Amino acid sequence: MIILGVAFLSDASACVLRDGKLVAAVSEERLNRKKLWHGVPHLAIAEVLRIAGLTLDDVDVIATHGNAPRTPDRAPFDRKEAAIAASDLDPESRKRQIEALRSRQAHETGVLGTRTPEYLAEIRALGRPVELFGHHEAHAATAFWGAGWDDCLMLTADGWGEDGSGGLWRGDAGGVHRLTRNETIDSLGYFYGSVTKALGFIPHRHEGKVLGLAAYCDAPKSMARIGAMVDVDTDNRRFVGRMETGLYMPRFENPALAEYVKGFSREDVSSAVQRTLEDVVCRLVSSLGADARRIAVAGGIFANVKLNQRLAELPNVESVYVFPNMGDGGLSVGAAWLCHFRRTNARPRPIETMYLGAEPTEAEIGAYLAKSGLTYRHSTGIHDEIAALLAKGEVVARCHGRMEFGPRALGHRSILCEATRPEINEWLNKRLKRSEFMPFAPATLAEAAHEHYIGLEKGALSSGYMTMTFDCTPKMRAESPAAVHVDGTARPQLLDRVRNADFHGIVSAYRARTGLASVINTSFNMHEEPIINGVDDAVRGFVASGLPYLAVGDFLVKSGKA
Repeated sequence: MIILGVAFLSDASACVLRDGKLVAAVSEERLNRKKLWHGVPHLAIAEVLRIAGLTLDDVDVIATHGNAPRTPDRAPFDRKEAAIAASDLDPESRKRQIEALRSRQAHETGVLGTRTPEYLAEIRALGRPVELFGHHEAHAATAFWGAGWDDCLMLTADGWGEDGSGGLWRGDAGGVHRLTRNETIDSLGYFYGSVTKALGFIPHRHEGKVLGLAAYCDAPKSMARIGAMVDVDTDNRRFVGRMETGLYMPRFENPALAEYVKGFSREDVSSAVQRTLEDVVCRLVSSLGADARRIAVAGGIFANVKLNQRLAELPNVESVYVFPNMGDGGLSVGAAWLCHFRRTNARPRPIETMYLGAEPTEAEIGAYLAKSGLTYRHSTGIHDEIAALLAKGEVVARCHGRMEFGPRALGHRSILCEATRPEINEWLNKRLKRSEFMPFAPATLAEAAHEHYIGLEKGALSSGYMTMTFDCTPKMRAESPAAVHVDGTARPQLLDRVRNADFHGIVSAYRARTGLASVINTSFNMHEEPIINGVDDAVRGFVASGLPYLAVGDFLVKSGKA
């Protein structure tokens, strides 16, 4: 059976499932070069079919999210409005909060409308049968079947997705089952995103900057108010947005919050919002007891690598799995997996790799470089050559093999350098026109992992995808200071000999020269651009960044400045 999965929200994507196996997956942004693009991903649809050697006529069914948004129960809105009315907020604040609440309710009942019906009509126009699934149902499916466990609990959380902002789920032989729903008026995604915006960043894009800044403040003075914005109802196993406090709103734009944070440093507020997020999520998972011994998570909130570490540290948790494309880009896979299960009553195969995009051939690379005007040569030992350059302190951009699916570059579309010099972070940020507050991530040989990180066992399933931070050992802090944050953690990609054969070969050769098992791995893209796709993007990015070396396939390109 051939299933085409389609996701049309932020980071729109497409995938192909053949008899339960994921064989191709691509985000539209990698092709149209518009970061976090939303809409029907026609370029990605054509690309995944091409990769799989198929046409639309071969597709048995298209699976997507977009179940018509349910008419929300009035009760949660009425309770929230009553709480606001009874609060000690001043009259203007009460009015503002009630207006925001009613605006959210109007949106969810369709008064303001969404583009979902338009997108679904566009997908149906492709001429194949279409099956619809819920937004968070698809997130939960990626978490459950991605982990490969027979049964577990799944937690989903984001800003808003058709039927709420998340929920608790159970996965077992009977599929994916919702246990609780989190309303949009209690959204953790809007909580974190609104603070991101209030600090002058772009919500739904720069939350990682807030996470990085959080480590620079140990005792935030803003904690009392920021911490009062959200809470957890452990009896009903859901999160609570406390609009009656005057600062929480179920949206990104929040003038009252923007005014409030002016009295505090960015580091202070960032620390408060991060601590609050960790607190409410961990309190919920702690309350689940032994039922949460294995927990799988998905949704944009779980792009927060420090939160994922905190979950793994809970005493009642034995293992945490984070679906590597945890945001809305992963919905195409979740919908396809749900469709496969519905039609066959058989679970889909767990992911074997996130290298699911196109692979430039040596002939394509050679032909493009020949007309590029760049200085290049073919290498018969590209791993050793890259390792030698890294050992000399050089920076090498790498484009090889199939493109990664998801927000992390995993060595196939990466920029590599030594992790021995902390100043390399500032140098790279300037070259790539980035403003980051976290160090770049390390890639570490899996066979050396326990020498460098603490607590890997609970996060083993996530350690190959940069989706979780771990505390670093003294050895790691001493050898790779450029990859260790001020709080003593790093978010590694552990390199497996088989799954990451090319990248493992490079770092192994580097270790043979230096004795070091880690290098810096950051995504190959300029600031605010998507990660590169093919050799044309690689060359453009190489030229724009002014980096000294580009290793594309088995070709080594040298800039005029190298």
